Amino acid sequence: MTTDDLAWVQSRLRNCTNARRQLRICAECLNVAEDILLERLGYTSLDTFRAAHPQNKQPVGPPVERICNPVPPEMMMESILYYYGGAPISTVRSMMGYTQPVTHEAIRHRVCSWKKRHPALAAGMPRKRPKPKKETEAMKMTYDEAGLPAYAYARSRYTNNIVRIVRGERALFGVVEQEAVDTLNEAAGVSRAQAAAMYGGAVCGWDSPMADPNNYNEAGVYIGPEMEDKHGEE
Repeated sequence: MTTDDLAWVQSRLRNCTNARRQLRICAECLNVAEDILLERLGYTSLDTFRAAHPQNKQPVGPPVERICNPVPPEMMMESILYYYGGAPISTVRSMMGYTQPVTHEAIRHRVCSWKKRHPALAAGMPRKRPKPKKETEAMKMTYDEAGLPAYAYARSRYTNNIVRIVRGERALFGVVEQEAVDTLNEAAGVSRAQAAAMYGGAVCGWDSPMADPNNYNEAGVYIGPEMEDKHGEE
């Protein structure tokens, strides 16, 4: 947590009619335990916090809005892949269920916490978010021994957005073009089976059967070994 995070929590608690509930919401937003947040705010216990913020049983003003709505495990995982693909923080924040702005540090902390809880799913993901950069030239198309192209396009299973996948990268890169996926892949010389395998590699890992184009038919439908669809939980 940064000083900005703590200042934001203090502003939410100021003149709050239900400080205990607001503390719980702030801890959920920053993805930290309530006792740790209390300690960082300078309180020795929950009793001292309650003494400093007595409960007002006559609420004034509108109720406190929940700042973070629960999202399905698959959406959480995809939001992390977007995070490492350099997507705008506003996009990542929305996918994670936040209804109000939070700091970049809070998003980073939530990503790191998820990776610690799901090391198998996080295997191969970058250690940190890349800095934004502009491509000066088109990426050269190459193919590896398994037939995977250097890059491909796919439509996200959960957001329906068009994304670009780079071979070997555990990340999803947003695409601005409004063209259909098949049009983009056809221009790059990529088949539906190869594109589906690229998406499977980014989401499930590049050593997974989902990353083998031979496990897909011509329509890009998976026909390989059965796999349990695991995305982890918050």
